[in-house]
Amino acid sequence: MQNSELLKATKKFGTPIYLYDGEKIKEQCRELKSNFLNIDLYYACKANTNPEIVKLIASQGFGIETVSPGEIAIARRAGIPASKITFTCSSIDEQELVSVVKQGVKVHLDSLYQVEIFGKHFPGREISVRLNLWVGGGHHSHVITGGPDSKFGVDVSQIKQLKELAQKYNLKITELQQHIGSNVPRVSIFIKGMQVLLKTAFTFSELKHLHFGGGFGIPYKIGDEKLNIVKFGKEVKKLISNFNRKYGKKIQISFEPGRYLVAEAGSLLVKVTDIKKNPTKTFVGVNSGMNHLVRPAMYDSHHEIINVSNPNGKKEKVTIAGNICESGDVFAKNRLIAKTKIGDVLAIKNAGAYGYAMSSDYNSRLKPKEFLMLGKKIRRV
Repeated sequence: MQNSELLKATKKFGTPIYLYDGEKIKEQCRELKSNFLNIDLYYACKANTNPEIVKLIASQGFGIETVSPGEIAIARRAGIPASKITFTCSSIDEQELVSVVKQGVKVHLDSLYQVEIFGKHFPGREISVRLNLWVGGGHHSHVITGGPDSKFGVDVSQIKQLKELAQKYNLKITELQQHIGSNVPRVSIFIKGMQVLLKTAFTFSELKHLHFGGGFGIPYKIGDEKLNIVKFGKEVKKLISNFNRKYGKKIQISFEPGRYLVAEAGSLLVKVTDIKKNPTKTFVGVNSGMNHLVRPAMYDSHHEIINVSNPNGKKEKVTIAGNICESGDVFAKNRLIAKTKIGDVLAIKNAGAYGYAMSSDYNSRLKPKEFLMLGKKIRRV
């Protein structure tokens, strides 16, 4: 989106607001679809659960990957059939698991206990199991989902017990799933994870489907490595073709991207409300905070910030501070941005994923409104 479009939106709707570029979301969807041919793609909607965005992505031929009954409900209200929804989550109780299965949603079972519950209620059925094969990757330790410190999946050391449980309840393990982490920038890391799962898959004789998770990274900083989707698609095709030949039949595969589809499409638009200086720093205060975008405080994440009111102004080094009563409530520390004045509009970029979805009413400050731009039309969603 152009700066003029961002300013126009804030003049009409005020600040703070989330503004999403629907055309960018569709562009990301098309890129993945064209490079992952004959592969099932599911949108990991925890990145952004706005129903209109879920509906938009589904219209591009994606299924929906969920991690809670609430997300399933959002997907169903968006018109997604249960057959196009998958569910993966840890630490759920028996009631939740049984309820999800009864809805017709495919569950990737996350533990031996979940397999036991499933077997007791649905003996003789086919199952999908999430494995932890000790391959992980991601931008922060909190988002690495494979390895000895990960809470997710049935550990590789428990595969023998997994098969015994399946036999006990006459369950057929026809699908395996893994997810190595979030915001992974390099193809080589994904390929390593795929190779380990494919090697493990040879020890299961009745497989129909392999799920390789998501975690496709995007560049948050200028100069960050961009995930080479074209190369990734070619490597995947080669790996799967070789596996199918050795396994003796064609296996369906899928990926579950989330951030990659929506992050770059979203901006959090805020207004400069205060400027204060001490002998070493200049603080630029804005009318938003960590309750609206927690990633910088939680992960020390970088988001590009643009002064859309004065984009070509002389750069100054400032700390962008939020309006929440927490010392950690800053969007950027010692960042060079175009000189600001009270009332200027700042755009916090790449905020379409894990922005509003992780927002809260902390300090009893309301969440921002969300708007979607498709073509030249902007509407609240």
